[in-house]
Amino acid sequence: MLVINRSRRVAISMMVLIQGSGVLAAQAAAPNACSFVTPAGWAAVVSRRVIGGTMSVVNDPASTASSCLHQAGAMLITLQVDQRATAAAAQKEYAEQLDNSRSRDERQSQHTTVESGIGDRAFSSAFSDGSEVEFTAVQESRIVTFGLVGAGAAAVPHDRLRGLMQSALTH
Repeated sequence: MLVINRSRRVAISMMVLIQGSGVLAAQAAAPNACSFVTPAGWAAVVSRRVIGGTMSVVNDPASTASSCLHQAGAMLITLQVDQRATAAAAQKEYAEQLDNSRSRDERQSQHTTVESGIGDRAFSSAFSDGSEVEFTAVQESRIVTFGLVGAGAAAVPHDRLRGLMQSALTH
């Protein structure tokens, strides 16, 4: 429950995955988040064995987003992909997420950084205690967010996370 209190986005993604009893069919607009980064791709980034990634759950069949959950030891890895109807809609959602992250900077021990050279726009955030790292980027009408939560999250090299996000955006 501590994780849920720390990051609303990661917690929501995890709850959606946990509540699903199987893969739910979604509209064609919702991409399969599990196809964006394989367990082997995550393992190369986090330098440990990664399991999971077989479930992409959309809690609303009309949703434009899907999520995928992996595990690397005690660390949970979430990936959410949101395919908006237009680039303008994606940019608006991205801006709201960035504002929310900056708001958490003021209330929690977190630091948000705007990342240059990734997609159309990107930002990362990390808790000062090292328990969580998130990365969000927008490319045209698609928003991709991943979060690493738990032991070892802050130890993952930032340049590897940047490279992984760049790769996911070209999927």
